[in-house]
Amino acid sequence: MRLHETEDRIERYPELQAALLETAKAWDAEPYTWLLGGSCGLLLQQVALQQAPRDIDVYADITAAKLLHKSAPGMVLDEPVVDKTGPYASLLSHYQVGTCALELVGGFEVWSRKSWYRIEIEHILAKYAPEAKVGSYTLRLMPLAHELLFNLMRGRADRYEPIARQIRQMPESHQPLMTLLGKQNIWTSRFRAEVEELVGFEWPQ
Repeated sequence: MRLHETEDRIERYPELQAALLETAKAWDAEPYTWLLGGSCGLLLQQVALQQAPRDIDVYADITAAKLLHKSAPGMVLDEPVVDKTGPYASLLSHYQVGTCALELVGGFEVWSRKSWYRIEIEHILAKYAPEAKVGSYTLRLMPLAHELLFNLMRGRADRYEPIARQIRQMPESHQPLMTLLGKQNIWTSRFRAEVEELVGFEWPQ
């Protein structure tokens, strides 16, 4: 996918830009797939945010997360550990990169609203990941289809509504992954109806 013109957006937050550059430098040469998500990923995909990004969220499959930990940027705050908090389960580890907190999330799963969603980075999401330029590095981002489903599951209207508006601008770019995620996870009919209303196209089972 084409690079987003996002350098000016990141330059508004010099501390965040510096932390992203340090993160990219640490992991750029690693063969393990990782995607930038959360508020940083949304910012780099032109999604309107009510608050400036405060931390960095990186997603990887479990094996990749364990290996990325060995060459992590900044200060290592803890070792990767299985975390089950509320409806979420993942392999979590934390770092301090400059003034920014970095969270590395491995094998993320969420069970909410009688629906179940498991992220698969290497085999699914990475193939649809948009890219953004930060300095001399190219970062790969969590697709908006994922961000919409995740934020709808956790009831974050401040996130899923602007994400949906962005998806509606180019629905053909997001529909293939939406369809795939719809088939490979568990969703209630009510949840599917909400997704369809948000994105403006059918979400087949």
